[in-house]
Amino acid sequence: MANKKRSLGFGFIDEVNKVTFKKGHFKKVESEEWKDTLIPEFDINITEESSKDPWRITFFVIFCIFLFFILFLRLFHLQIINGKNNRELADGNRIQIRLIHAPRGVIYDRNGQVLASNSPAFRLIGKDKKTKLITREQALDLEVKSNPASADLEVDNVRTYPYKEEFAHILGYVGEISQDQLKEVEYSGYHLGDRIGKSGIEAQYEKVLRGVDGGEIIEVNSLGSKIRTLRINPPIPGESVYLNIDASLQEELFKLTKEAVEKSGSCCGSAVAEDPSNGQILALVSIPSFDPNIFTKSQDDNAISEVFSNANSPILNRVTSGTYPPGSTFKIISSLAALNSGKITPDTTFEDNGAIFLGQYKFTNWYFNEYGRVEGSVNLVKALQRSNDIYYYEAAKIIGEKSLADMAKKLKLGERSGIDLPAESTGLIPDNDWKVKTFNQGWYPGDTLHMSIGQGFVLTTPLQILGITSFIASEGTLYKPQLVNKVVFNDQIVSEFKTKNLVSKLISSDKINIIRQGLELVPKSGGTAWPFFTFPIPTAGKTGTAEYGDPKNKTHAWYTSYAPLSNPKIALTVLIEGGGEGSTVASPVAKEFYRWYFSPVKNDLIKDIYGNATDSGRALGE
Repeated sequence: MANKKRSLGFGFIDEVNKVTFKKGHFKKVESEEWKDTLIPEFDINITEESSKDPWRITFFVIFCIFLFFILFLRLFHLQIINGKNNRELADGNRIQIRLIHAPRGVIYDRNGQVLASNSPAFRLIGKDKKTKLITREQALDLEVKSNPASADLEVDNVRTYPYKEEFAHILGYVGEISQDQLKEVEYSGYHLGDRIGKSGIEAQYEKVLRGVDGGEIIEVNSLGSKIRTLRINPPIPGESVYLNIDASLQEELFKLTKEAVEKSGSCCGSAVAEDPSNGQILALVSIPSFDPNIFTKSQDDNAISEVFSNANSPILNRVTSGTYPPGSTFKIISSLAALNSGKITPDTTFEDNGAIFLGQYKFTNWYFNEYGRVEGSVNLVKALQRSNDIYYYEAAKIIGEKSLADMAKKLKLGERSGIDLPAESTGLIPDNDWKVKTFNQGWYPGDTLHMSIGQGFVLTTPLQILGITSFIASEGTLYKPQLVNKVVFNDQIVSEFKTKNLVSKLISSDKINIIRQGLELVPKSGGTAWPFFTFPIPTAGKTGTAEYGDPKNKTHAWYTSYAPLSNPKIALTVLIEGGGEGSTVASPVAKEFYRWYFSPVKNDLIKDIYGNATDSGRALGE
């Protein structure tokens, strides 16, 4: 350490040399002595060497140049190489895009009455990408307070169904698209949170009703609050749909069917009416029903859960998806098959002794079972009028099960009719191959007899029974049932319903007229539809009482009919599940419905509401 010298910098020696001896304050010190006197171990050579050494300065300059070069490279990378990406990131934080969801097309009845419309709403997207519908007031509150959450708002629409449960099975409902559906090609272009048709017309015509979403570009600050709107691309509304349904008819049929269900102590029922001359569906009712607004407005999870968990399946459209043994309504098919076979003529008669035997098995007539009485000699017209089982047993033994099954299938039983609603059932027209496959048993002669009166393995939907009734009413033409009449956009017709024949020229008109004669006697004195005996308007129909294996021996009550007799305007099928006899439970619904349909009250109501036609047919200029 003794040899180590200290340096105080380049200028310090010069300052020391300026010190002189003045006024005796200091003793003059020789130039070489001051070093150890003032600063011990100071070596002036160090400062001189340092001042002459350029390496430190060079190193310092190089270090600065290198540092600035690194900074330059970083700036070049950020601004030039990654400039575009960084600008996009910056704009992404500053500029956001909001979807503006297109309003769904409005659904109208045939007279222009609104059945499904839209109410303005807002969709709030959470951090987990889940969406929540909020009210207009809540959305405005977020905007006014410049809440950062307002940047996650999207303009949306809530579906509104003014008729609630009365139209639920026709219109269906909308719900949020699922993750699985988003993966399907059918839903390409949809986003998480979008609402789509889940059933009914909403689902069947989803692509028509949906529309095209728009968007809004907004600028936000660093907190995410909206500053201003930069651009708006308006959405394109969905196309509107006009149905063949008459809202007034629908309300009346719904009320009458529901009353019949409650009065009979049943859980469920269904009814459907159409114009037999073209297949246009005028009313369609399924009981129990549900309020489709719970899926769009209240979003009440308990209410929604109740719809799906209810043992009576209110979500099920019983008209198109419910399958039941048709009972004696199937005798229309058996009559057609008998005449078409050539083995049975209108004059062919069978003696009703109350029962017939097939080996050891006994097959009885309903009239004998209930009253112990017999009908005597029965031809086809009387067999329809009295719904005589013995006649159809005997006819079935002659024509065989193949003739019965073939006629049923030709009239579209056992397959879908093609109505524009999803999830239509096919029903079942059994044969030997089906029974072998299902039960590993062959077809027995007794199966043929049961089939001839609509029992055994036969299953049909109410819509299918309506089809065969309309086939007779229209004198031999079966039309495809259709709910939608036309599609409209900006008051311009985009597409229009066209009548489509499913079956025609199947059987000669003289044979069909024989069937009509029998059906016309059913609601008259001596027939089975006794509630119609004093009804002033001539109608035709067929009762049905179908066993379905109920432990309490309950039966389904059917009545299928049309009116008036000349140039029928309406065909109607009513089913009350487990309700009892068709004549006592189902036919009164049809009677009261026809009473209202043909009454001046109904026509006046149409005028008051719509101000034009006096009946649902002329409302569309038919």
